[in-house]
Amino acid sequence: MEEIFIDKMIKKSFLQYGRDLVETPLTKEEYTALRQRVINDRTEQTEWYEVVEDVVYSYVTNQE
Repeated sequence: MEEIFIDKMIKKSFLQYGRDLVETPLTKEEYTALRQRVINDRTEQTEWYEVVEDVVYSYVTNQE
C-alpha cells in the first residue's frame, strides 16, 4: 500500500517538472530506486511530500 502511495506522489511530482511519465515512463529499476530513497530519507519529522519533492528534484537535476 505504501509503495502505491509513493508511486502516485512521484508521478505528480514529475508532472510539476514537465515530465509526463505516461509518455516517457521510468524503468522499473528507476522507480524502485526513487521509492527506496524516499523511504530511506523520510523521518518522523518530515512529511511524505517534502521527501518526494526533494528526491524527484535531485533526480531531475542529476544531483543523485
